[in-house]
Amino acid sequence: MKNTSVSILINPYNNEPLVLKNGNDFLTDHLGNIVPIVNGIPNFLALEETKDLNLKYQKFYDKISRLNDIAEVVYSLFYDLKKLRSDWMKDVEVQENWNVLETSVGTGWNFKVLPKNANYFGIDISAGMLKQAQRNQKKWGIPMELFQGNAEYLPFANNSFDSVFHVGGINFFNNRERAILEMIRVAKPNTKIVIIDETEEKIQQQYRKTPLVKRYFSTSDIDQARTVAPVDLVPKTMKDIEVKLLDKGKMYQLSFRTI
Repeated sequence: MKNTSVSILINPYNNEPLVLKNGNDFLTDHLGNIVPIVNGIPNFLALEETKDLNLKYQKFYDKISRLNDIAEVVYSLFYDLKKLRSDWMKDVEVQENWNVLETSVGTGWNFKVLPKNANYFGIDISAGMLKQAQRNQKKWGIPMELFQGNAEYLPFANNSFDSVFHVGGINFFNNRERAILEMIRVAKPNTKIVIIDETEEKIQQQYRKTPLVKRYFSTSDIDQARTVAPVDLVPKTMKDIEVKLLDKGKMYQLSFRTI
């Protein structure tokens, strides 16, 4: 882990700065709270109890993590996934040497279609997904700093990132409003934040008809209000708030700029 990366890390539950101890074995704050580093990835979930929807979907993404990249290859036989991802990332602002954060980074595929000269950071609740992201990092040669944690409690200091984005997953967070406020907190002034997720149309047409995953997308857990852009959760003080549909209405994009 780079020293520059450690310098922006905090304990997200008390806002205390963290330092490396015992070589690179773990991070700690001055109160003695420990963040273990497992195979090079700090695990901030050690500081909390994962529960409710966050726990449900952590298990889901761990379960499908080994199949995720296989599915990516299979789908690419029928669809131009590079173009699709590039279309999704079109409004994500990236410049040379910028610090760029993706929450719910998954296996890192979105970084692959962005410029290679930025500093990429990714956080995800799923250890399985992050393990695959590590493999992709080595295969693609794209530098990524990866963290396991809850996007509702980001382990980064205020004003740490020049660009922040999210693709897939926020529909099913325990507290979507808190996650959005955290994105704002860690972003620098005038930073563009982009949030993309599935609409009800995609969930109905794809997820609820796929045997392996359909039980995770039951209507008893996920109401339709969670499958539209959460504009009402964005503080009215933000600038340039915009909503649009992507991929023929299967995805929504909510974007805005910090003040």
